[in-house]
Amino acid sequence: MQHFQKEAIWRQMQEYKRERNILENRVEELEKKSVYHDDHLRIVDAWWSQLLDEVRLVAGDAEVGSNLYQNGDASELPSSLFFDDVTTFTNHLKHKRDQITSSLKNLFEMMKNGAPLKSESERIDDLQQRIRQLLIHEKANKVEISRLEKELEGANTRLAEATVKYLTAEKKADRLRSQTVAKIERQARASSTTEVKDEPDKDHSERDKDASAKATEGHLAEVELARKEAQVVVNKQKDELAKQQNEIVRLSEQVTSYTVKLARLTEEDISGTDAYKNLKVRLEDLAARYNHLEATNKELTERAAELESERSAFKDKLLEEQEKAILETQMQLSKTEQDLARIRSARDELLQDVALRKAREEQKFSTIKEANELAQVRAMRIESLEQDIERLKTLLDQDGSATAEVAEMDLEQLRQKYDKLEKSYNILTQELPALEQTYKKAHELATKKVDLHNETLAKINRVMGEKNKADSKYFAAMKAKESLQNETRAVRNQNAKSTEIITQLKEAEKRVRELVHNLEKQVAEYKSINQAMVLKHKEVQTRITEQANTIDSLKLQVGELGNSLRSRDTALAKEVSARREAEIDVEKFKTRAKELERALDNINKQSENTDDSQLEALKQIALCTVCRIRFKNTAIKNCGHVFCRPCADERIAARSRKCPNCGRGFAATDLFQVHL
Repeated sequence: MQHFQKEAIWRQMQEYKRERNILENRVEELEKKSVYHDDHLRIVDAWWSQLLDEVRLVAGDAEVGSNLYQNGDASELPSSLFFDDVTTFTNHLKHKRDQITSSLKNLFEMMKNGAPLKSESERIDDLQQRIRQLLIHEKANKVEISRLEKELEGANTRLAEATVKYLTAEKKADRLRSQTVAKIERQARASSTTEVKDEPDKDHSERDKDASAKATEGHLAEVELARKEAQVVVNKQKDELAKQQNEIVRLSEQVTSYTVKLARLTEEDISGTDAYKNLKVRLEDLAARYNHLEATNKELTERAAELESERSAFKDKLLEEQEKAILETQMQLSKTEQDLARIRSARDELLQDVALRKAREEQKFSTIKEANELAQVRAMRIESLEQDIERLKTLLDQDGSATAEVAEMDLEQLRQKYDKLEKSYNILTQELPALEQTYKKAHELATKKVDLHNETLAKINRVMGEKNKADSKYFAAMKAKESLQNETRAVRNQNAKSTEIITQLKEAEKRVRELVHNLEKQVAEYKSINQAMVLKHKEVQTRITEQANTIDSLKLQVGELGNSLRSRDTALAKEVSARREAEIDVEKFKTRAKELERALDNINKQSENTDDSQLEALKQIALCTVCRIRFKNTAIKNCGHVFCRPCADERIAARSRKCPNCGRGFAATDLFQVHL
């Protein structure tokens, strides 16, 4: 077991060594690419500045340089320059610079010689054409780049797979070249040889293991015998598969021919069947019935054509009569409309006269009422004036004698005089309220009359405005009335027409009813015929359903045949795949036998020389790198390096707690025991 572990460690070390070599090669290649990268960039920058200076000098203007004509070589930078030195890259740039400057010199010489320049539109067209070509090249380059990227991805994947396969093959080769593994396998096979003899019915993989074991032990005859047995079995399976393949091809041809024939059956194929004969008889019966129905249909169409011609003639006659009646009614309506318009105009004039007379009568009544009130006031005024006259007369009579008699009057007379005067005063005081009332009434009547006069003026003005509005409304109403009258006339005309049409339609309805009665009789006859035809149709339908059932059964049979054909096809495909797998296994067995023979020869040659050297190398790998005396049995968690336990304890005791290989620090808890 210890030798086996050492051998595994040695193989792992070899694998690490191969990976290291691959990585070193890649690093060297990358370093080779990036050695002159920065120098190339600096040279390109200086070269562009130099080129711009030369262009300015050739153009004769220090400011020229913003619109450069880059007509130099359009070739891409070759990838080989990435691996050359600075001088090669500089030579390449010089060559490119010479091309650009030569083209620019030619351009400037043409400009100095006064060569005709292109117009702006021509230059724009040229530029557009050039842009189109560049776009076309760009799209082609994009397609090429995408294709190359896909190829690169595929190549990378294939390279990765190849490297993995190479590493696994190297591992397997190391394992096969290992003497320790061979010894362990020999011991295991020696212990299991008895069991192998008791189990003869193993599959191809077990026989392969058996053959490889025997080959490693040198039993080439047994391996060859096993190979021959497998070859015989494979040949027998090939013969059986060929026979089955021929049989399947024959059956598939028959099935396809039957399916094609079933999909396109001819009359000769089904003429001998009973169902075909029955259907043929029924078809002849249906043809006879169809001919009879065709004749009756022809008669009915002729009858319908006659009725249609009669109907059209009757319709034309009705239309002529209606047009005559409509013309007469229109003439009568025009006369009546004229009379109506004349009557309505006379009526409107009379209504206006009546309205004027009513207004005048109302005005007369108001004036009469006012005159009566004034007469009453006048009578009251007359009465008051008569009283004044009587009073004044008495006063005048008394004044003439009063002046002479006052001095001669005594006290009694004066008293009487005073009484008279007092009475007259009382009479005056009694007359004053009546006078005031009459004055107030007269004043009120006068003010009322003035107000009434103002109101009448305002009313007259308002009435005149309303009259104008009423006139406009009247004229609008008259227009609306005329339009309504026209509409009523049209409606009446339509009503009259509709009444006439209704009467005519009633007469036509009577005639149609008679025709309907006759047609109903015919329909009853046709219904009886239709019922008979329905019964016959049902019989035909039942026969059709029978045929459909037979067709469905045939379809089911065809589906079953198709399913069986599919199952046979799948079985055939499985057998073909199994045959191919068997052939592949046979080829594998052959190659394995050859490889085992070669490995056996190599092992026999190398077994004498390499055992001691390999064991010594493994022993040196397993020894501690510090003391080179004891074997490694203690590992450090931080870095993974392995030493012996005493060396690790000495470093902890001396407080030199760093790994002697990588210098990383560790503690006592970072140590753990390992078994090699």
